[in-house]
Amino acid sequence: MKKHSADQHQLWHGPAQDLTYTELCNALYERELMRYAKTAPEFLAGLPKKIASLPFYIRRAASSILSHKSPLEIDSQNASWMGRQSPQCPAKEQGIEQIEQFYLKHNKLALLVPVYQNQQSQETVWLDSVDEIDLAGQRLHCNEHGWFSFNGTPLTDENSDKFLLKPTKSLMTAACCGHQWLNGERKSPRVLSLRELLLASRLNWQNFAKPFQP
Repeated sequence: MKKHSADQHQLWHGPAQDLTYTELCNALYERELMRYAKTAPEFLAGLPKKIASLPFYIRRAASSILSHKSPLEIDSQNASWMGRQSPQCPAKEQGIEQIEQFYLKHNKLALLVPVYQNQQSQETVWLDSVDEIDLAGQRLHCNEHGWFSFNGTPLTDENSDKFLLKPTKSLMTAACCGHQWLNGERKSPRVLSLRELLLASRLNWQNFAKPFQP
């Protein structure tokens, strides 16, 4: 039986890629198990199922990262992308008119988007995907960060400290690398979740409005 490419390590990898693949898997396992160790008591019932599916998603993430064409460098020992961090958060480069023009033209399901958050003077750019679109209301829903109007404005109290932005190279670099700023100064990058790493491996760096073609 032929295995799915996400379930197996590419057999044509050379020794260097084999080592990188192993380092990625080890780093991801360590990260996810530490996260599961902090599971709140009310969610423990679902933990066995999550742990059982973990090998599949770890192998998928490692293989996707290795095969993805990206301008960023991969730190395999920490399972993270590396890229130059802007002195200030690049979110401030955009206005609502250009954001609205982009989403009026490119509103589509599974579109990968940057979401800006400013929480107590700490600025972060998150990578998310569109999972619902309301054309009549000119709004869209991001899987993790909720509803936004096409001009980027948050539409609920839960995401009032966030803003949907137009994807650009500087913003997607910030999101994929976990760049953060506090009081306008660069801070140490945050660690991306396994979900975010999988999203990052689907980015089409040549055209963010189009899906990645492996």
